[in-house]
Amino acid sequence: MRRNHILYFIAALFITACSNTKKLPADEALYTGASVKIEDSLLSAKKKKSLRSDLSSLTRPRPNKKFLGIRFKLFAYNLAGNPKKENSPAGWLKNKVGEPPVLLSEVSLDRNIKILQSTLENRGYFNANVQGDTVVKNKKATAVYTVRPGIQYMINEIRFINDSSSLQKTVSESSAQTLLKTGDPFDLSLIKDERERIDAYVKERGFFYFDPDFIIIQADSTISDHKVNLYVKVKPNTPDESRELYRINNVYILTNYRLNSAAVDTLKKDAEYYKGYYVVDKRHLYKPRMFSQSMQFDPGDVYSRTDHTKTISRLINLGVFKFVKNRFEVVPVVDTPKLNVYYYLTPLPKKSIRAEINASTKSNNLTGSSLTVGWRNRNTFRGGELFSVDATGGFEVQFSGQSKGYNTYRAGIETNLVFPRFLTPFFTINTKGGYVPRTKLMLSYDILTKRKLYTMNSFRAGFGYLWKENTRVEHQFNPLRSPMCSHY
Repeated sequence: MRRNHILYFIAALFITACSNTKKLPADEALYTGASVKIEDSLLSAKKKKSLRSDLSSLTRPRPNKKFLGIRFKLFAYNLAGNPKKENSPAGWLKNKVGEPPVLLSEVSLDRNIKILQSTLENRGYFNANVQGDTVVKNKKATAVYTVRPGIQYMINEIRFINDSSSLQKTVSESSAQTLLKTGDPFDLSLIKDERERIDAYVKERGFFYFDPDFIIIQADSTISDHKVNLYVKVKPNTPDESRELYRINNVYILTNYRLNSAAVDTLKKDAEYYKGYYVVDKRHLYKPRMFSQSMQFDPGDVYSRTDHTKTISRLINLGVFKFVKNRFEVVPVVDTPKLNVYYYLTPLPKKSIRAEINASTKSNNLTGSSLTVGWRNRNTFRGGELFSVDATGGFEVQFSGQSKGYNTYRAGIETNLVFPRFLTPFFTINTKGGYVPRTKLMLSYDILTKRKLYTMNSFRAGFGYLWKENTRVEHQFNPLRSPMCSHY
């Protein structure tokens, strides 16, 4: 019996395979995929395997999908026939489950050969040769690509071309951090990464309008022994504004910006000047000190993309603003290039309330429920402070069993006041980075009543600091934390 089942299964597979080619046009064949042959005696078996896999993944089109060696989706497509209605069962089978056959006529050998040739050259195989052919048998076709990569070119020397311009000097200063290494294979993707690295480096040093496309890395492969020299320089046609080093001029902070309104920069005439920054706050909802603690650069500083990003992060982490956007504007008619910076802040609602209710039942016949109500008051003292109150009440009742009547009732209230800075008595501390330090004050009271047994009152208080170095490292320091005080 088991043998018959195996025979039936093999027969089904054979019928399925045949049916996938039965309905093809007379002059067509089902495309079943491509194979890549690497003909090179110098490459190791491991490198051949890796190169073969990479090149095979680039060929198009992809053949019909298979599962356990069977193209079930193609079989479903053919089985459905030509349904008249798309929403019929046959239409669903054809259009939602099935997929049409990939035909040999859809394969462009020339296009795939160009793609493989270009990929090989981008990896340093400058003398590579690729040929393609098709093999058709029983109305099934495969594409075969024969690759002779030749010797891969290696990096012989990296030279940063220098001149009198400040931009090119800054680019050359980054040479110690280059991703290009002598002795490594030539790789175009690594060269693109190097351009991105240089772009990030020069933007950190004031070149606000620079772009990776303004860097050219020329390759000289005419030296002997299959080696290449690389020359890194700024393109001659780089725009003048991209060659300029910019400094921060004035910083304007607009505290009541709405996303559906235009940026009204004329309001800056109402700005209050505080420690180098202009704060536009006509309603006086915020203390200017809050913003000076968030700014990571001062007027006159050289523009830095890292400082700019950290400033936006700190403004968001204040917990007072829903959205933060910014704009840079070139200052006209000045001796040295400068930028005015505008920050547009959209406030969160000052006050909010939330409620949470839970219900539970346990295997010992305890049934209970709890309700938590929380209230938030943002920017309590106009310095970004958050004052919160959470009140909780709940009970657990046992209606049957030995503990019937021993009901539990719980109630409590917790208050927190969080300052977006370090509160210290004799000196001021302000951390660097994209995260705002916090000082937290906490006071709470809980009462727990166990009927027929006891009542417990609990009081807690705390004072501590929280600050983050990055997304993975956070510190907490609690110099004052009261013990629990209870009364039975």
